[in-house]
Amino acid sequence: MAAANGPSPGRLASVYSEVQTSRLHHALQLPSVLSSQFSLVDGPPSSATGNPDEIAKLFPNLFWQPSAALVPAKEAVEGKPLKVGVVLSGGQAPGGHNVICGIFGEG
Repeated sequence: MAAANGPSPGRLASVYSEVQTSRLHHALQLPSVLSSQFSLVDGPPSSATGNPDEIAKLFPNLFWQPSAALVPAKEAVEGKPLKVGVVLSGGQAPGGHNVICGIFGEG
């Protein structure tokens, strides 16, 4: 646990592992759709394999809602800021950290 008077040791660049340091110097590629004007369109409803009824009970406000897709647009769409949610299963999620960093624009 971090000391109350300072940051966690894992946050100090001087104690980063070789992998952490390497990741900091790796530029993540911005998806092409985000490099110009885009629109948000509804896609198919969310679903699940395995046990959809149980998952629907756990996420009643999310399950079966339309998925979203970003598509190129000729004009910018004005409106509210885009809210993005990321749901990870709780297990290993290879690439999950990169997805979240990409959403926040942190390379």
